[in-house]
Amino acid sequence: MATNPIGKNTKTIGINMQKDMADELEKRANSMHLSTSKYCKVILTEWLSSGKKLTLQEKQ
Repeated sequence: MATNPIGKNTKTIGINMQKDMADELEKRANSMHLSTSKYCKVILTEWLSSGKKLTLQEKQ
């Protein structure tokens, strides 16, 4: 993570993911006329606001 120069108390993060997942995020963002980063921020904010927890399991 790096400190973001455009705003106080903000950070820029980068993640690597499978190409098909990244393509899907880009497609959905474009359909809503949003940048991919804005779209990701919106869906992550909604998820965090919901209070729902993820159940993570190791791959076998």
